[in-house]
Amino acid sequence: MKKILFVFLGLIILSCANKSDELKQQGMAMLDAKDYKGAIQKFDSAISLDDTNIDAYFNRGNAKYDLDDYAGSISDYSKAISLGSKETLPAIVYLNRGDAFRMSDRNEEAVKDYTTALDIRKDYDSALIGRGLAYLDIKDFDKAKADFELSLRIDSLNALPHFGLGEISYEQGDFDQAVHEYGRAMQLDPAKSGFVIDRGDAYYQMEKFNEAIADYTKAIELDPSRASSYVLRGDALDDSGDSDAALSDYNKAIELDPNYASAYYNRGVTYLKKGKKKEACSDFRKATELGSELAAKYADQCK
Repeated sequence: MKKILFVFLGLIILSCANKSDELKQQGMAMLDAKDYKGAIQKFDSAISLDDTNIDAYFNRGNAKYDLDDYAGSISDYSKAISLGSKETLPAIVYLNRGDAFRMSDRNEEAVKDYTTALDIRKDYDSALIGRGLAYLDIKDFDKAKADFELSLRIDSLNALPHFGLGEISYEQGDFDQAVHEYGRAMQLDPAKSGFVIDRGDAYYQMEKFNEAIADYTKAIELDPSRASSYVLRGDALDDSGDSDAALSDYNKAIELDPNYASAYYNRGVTYLKKGKKKEACSDFRKATELGSELAAKYADQCK
Protein backbone atom coordinates (compact mmCIF):
# COMPACT_ATOMS: atom_id res chain seq x y z
CA MET A 1 0.00 0.00 0.00
CA LYS A 2 2.81 2.42 0.92
CA LYS A 3 4.63 1.65 -2.33
CA ILE A 4 1.46 2.43 -4.34
CA LEU A 5 1.03 5.70 -2.40
CA PHE A 6 4.63 6.71 -3.04
CA VAL A 7 4.28 5.95 -6.77
CA PHE A 8 1.04 7.97 -6.90
CA LEU A 9 2.67 10.94 -5.17
CA GLY A 10 5.65 10.68 -7.47
CA LEU A 11 3.40 10.84 -10.52
CA ILE A 12 1.67 13.94 -9.12
CA ILE A 13 5.02 15.65 -8.51
CA LEU A 14 6.23 14.71 -12.00
CA SER A 15 3.00 16.00 -13.53
CA CYS A 16 3.37 19.33 -11.69
CA ALA A 17 6.99 19.63 -12.81
CA ASN A 18 6.04 18.93 -16.44
CA LYS A 19 3.21 21.47 -16.31
CA SER A 20 5.55 23.98 -14.69
CA ASP A 21 8.04 23.54 -17.55
CA GLU A 22 5.24 23.92 -20.09
CA LEU A 23 4.16 27.21 -18.49
CA LYS A 24 7.78 28.33 -18.38
CA GLN A 25 8.12 27.72 -22.12
CA GLN A 26 4.96 29.77 -22.74
CA GLY A 27 6.42 32.53 -20.60
CA MET A 28 9.67 32.49 -22.55
CA ALA A 29 7.73 32.82 -25.83
CA MET A 30 5.93 35.85 -24.40
CA LEU A 31 9.27 37.24 -23.22
CA ASP A 32 10.67 36.93 -26.75
CA ALA A 33 7.56 38.75 -28.02
CA LYS A 34 8.17 41.53 -25.46
CA ASP A 35 4.90 40.77 -23.65
CA TYR A 36 6.63 41.16 -20.30
CA LYS A 37 3.53 41.32 -18.12
CA GLY A 38 2.06 38.24 -19.80
CA ALA A 39 5.38 36.43 -19.39
CA ILE A 40 5.46 37.23 -15.67
CA GLN A 41 1.99 35.73 -15.25
CA LYS A 42 3.13 32.51 -16.92
CA PHE A 43 6.27 32.33 -14.79
CA ASP A 44 4.17 32.99 -11.67
CA SER A 45 2.02 29.99 -12.56
CA ALA A 46 5.07 27.84 -13.30
CA ILE A 47 6.60 28.70 -9.92
CA SER A 48 3.32 28.03 -8.10
CA LEU A 49 3.50 24.43 -9.42
CA ASP A 50 7.25 24.03 -8.88
CA ASP A 51 8.97 26.48 -6.58
CA THR A 52 12.38 25.00 -7.46
CA ASN A 53 12.13 25.92 -11.15
CA ILE A 54 15.35 27.91 -11.56
CA ASP A 55 14.66 28.86 -15.18
CA ALA A 56 11.25 30.28 -14.26
CA TYR A 57 12.77 32.52 -11.57
CA PHE A 58 15.59 33.60 -13.89
CA ASN A 59 13.33 34.44 -16.80
CA ARG A 60 10.78 36.15 -14.58
CA GLY A 61 13.70 38.27 -13.39
CA ASN A 62 14.48 39.11 -17.02
CA ALA A 63 10.88 40.18 -17.64
CA LYS A 64 10.87 42.38 -14.53
CA TYR A 65 14.20 43.92 -15.57
CA ASP A 66 12.73 44.86 -18.96
CA LEU A 67 9.87 46.57 -17.08
CA ASP A 68 12.45 48.54 -15.05
CA ASP A 69 11.46 46.62 -11.89
CA TYR A 70 15.06 46.21 -10.78
CA ALA A 71 14.22 45.30 -7.18
CA GLY A 72 11.88 42.56 -8.40
CA SER A 73 14.45 41.25 -10.87
CA ILE A 74 17.16 41.16 -8.20
CA SER A 75 14.83 39.14 -5.96
CA ASP A 76 14.18 36.60 -8.72
CA TYR A 77 17.81 36.33 -9.80
CA SER A 78 18.80 35.86 -6.15
CA LYS A 79 16.24 33.08 -5.77
CA ALA A 80 17.58 31.34 -8.87
CA ILE A 81 21.12 31.65 -7.52
CA SER A 82 20.06 30.26 -4.11
CA LEU A 83 18.59 27.19 -5.84
CA GLY A 84 21.77 26.53 -7.80
CA SER A 85 25.47 27.06 -7.23
CA LYS A 86 28.40 28.80 -8.85
CA GLU A 87 29.48 25.41 -10.19
CA THR A 88 26.14 24.67 -11.91
CA LEU A 89 24.70 28.06 -12.88
CA PRO A 90 25.63 29.80 -16.16
CA ALA A 91 27.52 33.07 -15.93
CA ILE A 92 24.58 35.02 -17.38
CA VAL A 93 22.61 34.65 -14.13
CA TYR A 94 25.28 36.64 -12.26
CA LEU A 95 25.70 39.01 -15.21
CA ASN A 96 22.00 39.88 -15.24
CA ARG A 97 21.81 40.37 -11.48
CA GLY A 98 24.91 42.55 -11.77
CA ASP A 99 23.12 44.66 -14.39
CA ALA A 100 20.10 45.00 -12.09
CA PHE A 101 22.33 46.00 -9.16
CA ARG A 102 24.07 48.60 -11.36
CA MET A 103 20.77 50.05 -12.56
CA SER A 104 19.79 50.33 -8.88
CA ASP A 105 23.03 52.24 -8.07
CA ARG A 106 24.25 49.28 -6.03
CA ASN A 107 27.57 49.25 -7.83
CA GLU A 108 29.68 47.44 -5.23
CA GLU A 109 27.28 44.47 -5.38
CA ALA A 110 27.27 44.72 -9.16
CA VAL A 111 31.06 44.46 -9.25
CA LYS A 112 30.91 41.27 -7.16
CA ASP A 113 28.40 39.66 -9.52
CA TYR A 114 30.30 40.65 -12.65
CA THR A 115 33.47 39.24 -11.09
CA THR A 116 31.68 35.96 -10.31
CA ALA A 117 30.46 35.83 -13.92
CA LEU A 118 34.07 36.28 -15.06
CA ASP A 119 35.22 33.54 -12.68
CA ILE A 120 32.81 31.21 -14.47
CA ARG A 121 33.62 32.48 -17.96
CA LYS A 122 36.97 34.23 -18.28
CA ASP A 123 36.35 35.88 -21.65
CA TYR A 124 32.85 37.14 -20.86
CA ASP A 125 32.90 40.45 -22.70
CA SER A 126 29.51 41.63 -21.37
CA ALA A 127 30.65 41.10 -17.78
CA LEU A 128 33.83 43.09 -18.40
CA ILE A 129 31.83 45.97 -19.85
CA GLY A 130 29.27 45.82 -17.03
CA ARG A 131 31.99 45.81 -14.39
CA GLY A 132 33.76 48.64 -16.17
CA LEU A 133 30.55 50.70 -16.12
CA ALA A 134 30.06 49.93 -12.42
CA TYR A 135 33.64 51.02 -11.68
CA LEU A 136 32.96 54.14 -13.75
CA ASP A 137 29.90 54.96 -11.64
CA ILE A 138 31.95 54.75 -8.43
CA LYS A 139 34.74 56.76 -10.15
CA ASP A 140 37.35 54.00 -9.94
CA PHE A 141 38.64 55.08 -13.33
CA ASP A 142 41.79 52.92 -13.39
CA LYS A 143 39.84 49.68 -12.93
CA ALA A 144 37.15 50.83 -15.34
CA LYS A 145 39.77 51.59 -17.99
CA ALA A 146 41.42 48.21 -17.49
CA ASP A 147 38.11 46.40 -18.00
CA PHE A 148 37.19 48.40 -21.12
CA GLU A 149 40.62 47.86 -22.67
CA LEU A 150 40.50 44.13 -21.94
CA SER A 151 37.04 44.00 -23.47
CA LEU A 152 38.37 45.57 -26.66
CA ARG A 153 41.09 42.91 -26.86
CA ILE A 154 38.29 40.30 -26.85
CA ASP A 155 36.04 42.17 -29.30
CA SER A 156 37.55 45.18 -31.03
CA LEU A 157 34.26 45.94 -32.83
CA ASN A 158 32.17 46.54 -29.71
CA ALA A 159 31.17 50.18 -29.36
CA LEU A 160 30.47 50.13 -25.61
CA PRO A 161 34.09 49.96 -24.38
CA HIS A 162 34.90 53.04 -26.48
CA PHE A 163 31.89 54.77 -24.93
CA GLY A 164 33.20 53.83 -21.48
CA LEU A 165 36.68 55.11 -22.28
CA GLY A 166 35.08 58.31 -23.57
CA GLU A 167 33.20 58.72 -20.30
CA ILE A 168 36.43 58.32 -18.32
CA SER A 169 38.19 60.94 -20.47
CA TYR A 170 35.21 63.29 -20.13
CA GLU A 171 35.15 62.92 -16.34
CA GLN A 172 38.87 63.62 -16.19
CA GLY A 173 38.54 66.74 -18.36
CA ASP A 174 40.35 65.31 -21.39
CA PHE A 175 37.70 66.36 -23.89
CA ASP A 176 39.88 65.81 -26.97
CA GLN A 177 40.31 62.16 -26.05
CA ALA A 178 36.62 61.93 -25.14
CA VAL A 179 35.72 63.18 -28.63
CA HIS A 180 38.00 60.51 -30.12
CA GLU A 181 36.49 57.66 -28.10
CA TYR A 182 32.88 58.76 -28.63
CA GLY A 183 33.65 59.11 -32.33
CA ARG A 184 34.96 55.55 -32.44
CA ALA A 185 31.80 54.34 -30.67
CA MET A 186 29.70 56.22 -33.26
CA GLN A 187 31.57 54.54 -36.10
CA LEU A 188 30.86 51.11 -34.65
CA ASP A 189 27.22 51.83 -33.77
CA PRO A 190 25.98 54.75 -35.92
CA ALA A 191 22.35 54.39 -34.82
CA LYS A 192 23.05 55.05 -31.13
CA SER A 193 21.95 58.63 -30.47
CA GLY A 194 23.46 58.62 -26.98
CA PHE A 195 26.99 58.35 -28.35
CA VAL A 196 26.38 61.36 -30.61
CA ILE A 197 25.00 63.41 -27.71
CA ASP A 198 28.01 62.57 -25.57
CA ARG A 199 30.42 63.71 -28.27
CA GLY A 200 28.34 66.87 -28.63
CA ASP A 201 28.72 67.43 -24.88
CA ALA A 202 32.49 67.09 -25.16
CA TYR A 203 32.58 69.58 -28.03
CA TYR A 204 30.38 71.92 -25.97
CA GLN A 205 32.82 71.77 -23.06
CA MET A 206 35.57 72.75 -25.49
CA GLU A 207 33.37 75.67 -26.67
CA LYS A 208 33.30 74.19 -30.16
CA PHE A 209 29.67 75.15 -30.51
CA ASN A 210 29.31 74.51 -34.24
CA GLU A 211 30.54 70.94 -33.82
CA ALA A 212 28.29 70.47 -30.79
CA ILE A 213 25.28 71.78 -32.74
CA ALA A 214 26.06 69.37 -35.59
CA ASP A 215 26.17 66.41 -33.20
CA TYR A 216 22.98 67.38 -31.38
CA THR A 217 21.27 67.80 -34.77
CA LYS A 218 22.40 64.30 -35.74
CA ALA A 219 21.06 62.97 -32.43
CA ILE A 220 17.69 64.61 -33.14
CA GLU A 221 17.61 63.00 -36.57
CA LEU A 222 18.22 59.61 -34.93
CA ASP A 223 15.66 60.16 -32.16
CA PRO A 224 13.33 63.14 -32.75
CA SER A 225 11.30 62.36 -29.61
CA ARG A 226 14.16 62.96 -27.16
CA ALA A 227 13.46 66.32 -25.51
CA SER A 228 16.91 66.65 -23.93
CA SER A 229 18.58 66.80 -27.35
CA TYR A 230 16.66 69.97 -28.18
CA VAL A 231 17.65 71.58 -24.87
CA LEU A 232 21.30 70.72 -25.46
CA ARG A 233 21.22 72.10 -29.00
CA GLY A 234 19.37 75.15 -27.72
CA ASP A 235 22.17 75.79 -25.22
CA ALA A 236 24.82 75.52 -27.92
CA LEU A 237 22.82 77.77 -30.26
CA ASP A 238 22.35 80.36 -27.52
CA ASP A 239 26.05 80.34 -26.65
CA SER A 240 26.91 80.73 -30.33
CA GLY A 241 24.70 83.84 -30.52
CA ASP A 242 21.59 82.45 -32.19
CA SER A 243 19.06 83.05 -29.42
CA ASP A 244 16.02 82.84 -31.69
CA ALA A 245 16.96 79.34 -32.83
CA ALA A 246 17.67 78.45 -29.20
CA LEU A 247 14.16 79.54 -28.19
CA SER A 248 12.73 77.40 -30.96
CA ASP A 249 14.56 74.37 -29.59
CA TYR A 250 13.46 75.03 -26.01
CA ASN A 251 9.88 75.36 -27.27
CA LYS A 252 10.17 71.99 -28.99
CA ALA A 253 11.58 70.37 -25.86
CA ILE A 254 8.64 71.69 -23.82
CA GLU A 255 6.21 70.48 -26.47
CA LEU A 256 7.71 66.99 -26.15
CA ASP A 257 7.92 67.09 -22.35
CA PRO A 258 5.74 69.75 -20.66
CA ASN A 259 7.30 68.90 -17.28
CA TYR A 260 10.92 69.43 -18.33
CA ALA A 261 12.19 71.92 -15.75
CA SER A 262 15.52 72.60 -17.48
CA ALA A 263 13.79 73.55 -20.72
CA TYR A 264 11.73 76.22 -18.92
CA TYR A 265 14.75 77.45 -16.99
CA ASN A 266 17.00 77.70 -20.03
CA ARG A 267 14.29 79.38 -22.07
CA GLY A 268 13.80 81.82 -19.21
CA VAL A 269 17.49 82.70 -19.21
CA THR A 270 17.38 83.30 -22.96
CA TYR A 271 14.26 85.46 -22.64
CA LEU A 272 15.97 87.46 -19.88
CA LYS A 273 19.00 88.11 -22.09
CA LYS A 274 16.64 89.35 -24.80
CA GLY A 275 15.01 91.76 -22.33
CA LYS A 276 11.73 89.84 -22.14
CA LYS A 277 11.40 89.84 -18.38
CA LYS A 278 7.71 88.92 -18.27
CA GLU A 279 8.23 85.77 -20.34
CA ALA A 280 11.41 84.95 -18.42
CA CYS A 281 9.71 85.22 -15.03
CA SER A 282 6.85 83.03 -16.21
CA ASP A 283 9.36 80.33 -17.20
CA PHE A 284 11.34 80.67 -13.96
CA ARG A 285 8.15 80.22 -11.93
CA LYS A 286 7.18 77.15 -13.95
CA ALA A 287 10.66 75.66 -13.62
CA THR A 288 10.59 76.31 -9.87
CA GLU A 289 7.26 74.48 -9.62
CA LEU A 290 8.93 71.55 -11.36
CA GLY A 291 11.79 71.49 -8.85
CA SER A 292 14.55 73.62 -10.38
CA GLU A 293 16.61 75.23 -7.61
CA LEU A 294 18.45 77.44 -10.11
CA ALA A 295 15.17 78.81 -11.39
CA ALA A 296 13.99 79.51 -7.85
CA LYS A 297 16.78 82.06 -7.41
CA TYR A 298 15.64 83.93 -10.52
CA ALA A 299 11.97 83.58 -9.61
CA ASP A 300 12.62 85.44 -6.35
CA GLN A 301 13.75 88.45 -8.40
CA CYS A 302 10.46 88.42 -10.30
CA LYS A 303 8.30 89.17 -7.28
